Amino acid sequence: MSNHCGSYMLNGVLQILDEYDFFNTIGKDKTLSFIKKILKFSSDYDCNEGEILENIGEKLGICYYCVQFSDSIQVGLCLKCSDSD
Repeated sequence: MSNHCGSYMLNGVLQILDEYDFFNTIGKDKTLSFIKKILKFSSDYDCNEGEILENIGEKLGICYYCVQFSDSIQVGLCLKCSDSD
């Protein structure tokens, strides 16, 4: 069973950080590293990567499945990951 409350709480925190321009301030490489650390940490609490990165992943250009940057993110997934379904 997924921890939906924890996932959406983390999503809310990421949205607030974005409102404060955090990701632009730290830059692209550190943003990806930060997101990877959040997702790794959240896996210990049975959170859902798609819920954590809902909307914010697309805005940042990060696929919730492979956790890499992509120029084309749709419904949270890059083209490569959406084709692997």
